[in-house]
Amino acid sequence: MIAILSALPNEIGELKADFRSSGGEHTKNIQLSTGEMYGKEVLLGHTGVGIGRARAGTSQVIQMHKPAMIIYAGLGGALSPDLQIGDIVLGSNIVSLKKGERRELFADVPDIGHPHKRADLLTENRFIHEPGLKRRLFADSGAFAVDMETWGVTEAAAQSRTPVIAVRSVSDKSGESLPDMGKIYNAEGRLDFGKSIPYFSSSPNLIYPYLRFRLRSYPKAVRTLNVFLAELLRALCEDEKIKQS
Repeated sequence: MIAILSALPNEIGELKADFRSSGGEHTKNIQLSTGEMYGKEVLLGHTGVGIGRARAGTSQVIQMHKPAMIIYAGLGGALSPDLQIGDIVLGSNIVSLKKGERRELFADVPDIGHPHKRADLLTENRFIHEPGLKRRLFADSGAFAVDMETWGVTEAAAQSRTPVIAVRSVSDKSGESLPDMGKIYNAEGRLDFGKSIPYFSSSPNLIYPYLRFRLRSYPKAVRTLNVFLAELLRALCEDEKIKQS
């Protein structure tokens, strides 16, 4: 079985077009759907936003289903100035500056037709939205993109030695200023009007960047992520090493 997880359901929602569901589970930490894609047993699920939720959800998936591999996918912010909206980064390593550690990710995947970059990823337990901070994190980590979950996924997978593939689609460029999404969204990734109205009232200059992000950048990043994931999964399902897992 291959488990494909994300923080939020809409990040990998387009995969369900080719997903033949055989059942679902909903527990405290994670919502899961089991089924088949490309002749391989596949599990789709979302953990919620943040390192802690990703760790807890991934642990539960491993305990319940013992997948041969985990693909954790979602959107990420660009730290490298070379990345554009919708670019795909396949993680080589995951970096935690807080812990001062770097962990290897599984990246020995078959050839995939969709263009992508193989580079390090950084996990931060906050939304990185200021260009100055992005520049500092790029200099300190060397990572091309930043997310809020992958480190927690690797923590959960370490004991069972479950391979983790991390895929991020760029939703905001390194020089782009955005609102602090942590202050206007809830843990399920939904806009909290009680928080967002006073936030934008005090920072009206961030309204247009938010609308551009939400209406243009975010949908484009989700589309390219799902196209890449479909091609990645097809290649993995055809790979003999995965078939035997």
